[in-house]
Amino acid sequence: MGRTSKKHLDKDFSGKIWGEFFDNLKKAESGKSLKNVLKIGLTDEEIILLEKRLVVKKLLEEKISYSEISRRADVTRATVRFIKDNFKRPVWKKRKYSESKNKTKSN
Repeated sequence: MGRTSKKHLDKDFSGKIWGEFFDNLKKAESGKSLKNVLKIGLTDEEIILLEKRLVVKKLLEEKISYSEISRRADVTRATVRFIKDNFKRPVWKKRKYSESKNKTKSN
């Protein structure tokens, strides 16, 4: 996967897009139809990655060992640890800069 811009989208536009996507998700009546909805914005590879992350998350909740999770999900133990740590990590918050840093000194 290529690098993704960290630039945030306009909140109103982003909210509209997520709303439409959520409406499509609600229409899914099975796992297969949900997968088809996900294909709107994800490649087959990304869907497989999502499936593996969900499997790892579920197995972690069941207190399965990293080695067993690694074997069942066909991922490395480092990946299991990465997924565990990232599900616990707080959501990244956009930095706010103080006005004083942006002001120029006047004489």
